[in-house]
Amino acid sequence: MKNKALLVGSLVAGIMSAGCGEAHDGTEEGGVDSAQQALISRTWAYAWAQQATGSFTASSSYSRSSSGDLFGQGVNNTVTQLGTGRYRVRFPGIGADAGGNVQVTAYGPGSERCKVEGWNASGDAVDVRVNCFTAAGAPVDTLFSIAYVRKSGTGPSHEAYVWADNPTAPAYTPNPTYQFNSSGENNTIERQGVGRYAVALPSQTAAGGTVEVTAYGPGSEHCKVGSWAQSGDDTVVYVRCFDSSGAPSDARFTLNFGRATQVNGALSYSYAWAHDATAAAYTPSLSYQKGYIAGDVGDVTTDITAGRTSAGRYVVNLPGMAATGSNVQVTAYGTGSEHCKVVSWSGDGAETQAYVACFDESGAAADARFVIVLTDTKTLFL
Repeated sequence: MKNKALLVGSLVAGIMSAGCGEAHDGTEEGGVDSAQQALISRTWAYAWAQQATGSFTASSSYSRSSSGDLFGQGVNNTVTQLGTGRYRVRFPGIGADAGGNVQVTAYGPGSERCKVEGWNASGDAVDVRVNCFTAAGAPVDTLFSIAYVRKSGTGPSHEAYVWADNPTAPAYTPNPTYQFNSSGENNTIERQGVGRYAVALPSQTAAGGTVEVTAYGPGSEHCKVGSWAQSGDDTVVYVRCFDSSGAPSDARFTLNFGRATQVNGALSYSYAWAHDATAAAYTPSLSYQKGYIAGDVGDVTTDITAGRTSAGRYVVNLPGMAATGSNVQVTAYGTGSEHCKVVSWSGDGAETQAYVACFDESGAAADARFVIVLTDTKTLFL
């Protein structure tokens, strides 16, 4: 991590927890003070690919990096089209080491979906390859949102990620270069059936956390969060993967977990589990939502709200978050083969509205639950 990013981390007020995911009524609270937060080093970058074709610099309004200034600005993250539906995203200034985690979400009103084909360090940059497909599994040009984070160190914060690179192994420990756990322990993965996996994150607390999942590799498979729950001292995340017909399929994937902490690296964040697929207006489970603005504001006390606007279409209201300079990732949730994406996000500085669309295997709009994570560089030192 850049030294200035660690300096900012040392200024951030303590993070307080709020609850978590499906099988819980999480009401635990706990604090992580600024000195403890600094024990985890975070190198990160994100971008919105605002064009579907050509080579271009990602929109400066939605492109940030820990290699930038105090607020992640002043960077030129770039996108190069490699072929139909195939892209390379270059994050300069953060590539001294390999490893880390990548999440990607297709953007726009259509039923396209995107995944990570691979990533590597290239000089001082990290290069990420992204593949996008129609619902039927054909390569397609489309817009997308992408986030990269690399963490090191140990501390009391609750955060972990893995690259699940062996889809047919009965049980294994993922590549240590591409996994992280703030407890210092090793994450493990168990295959529970075709396209079904249990990812164990030792010494992590499920209550109050959030999970992102993105499929990995050149094929058109897609993955989602089935659920997550506490098992003894560990959080276990259940992942489901499918082929383009909607049938369960063994697949590689990346997974990122965080509880009341900087999930995708930047200092401010907001996340929620949108647990009701049909309600016109509701408050997502308070046990699984959290908003935090770095600085004197700290925890956002206004609840995140959400609602269904039409079949498979939703709006999520994220109080306190700035739309400009932020990044949104969406992961479908549940046991079915539906997939979800971000249509757009906008706001007035006091609140951001994120619009989400979900689809079935045919590409038709489908009501579905999902997890949403907004990452922001907004800081308020008053």
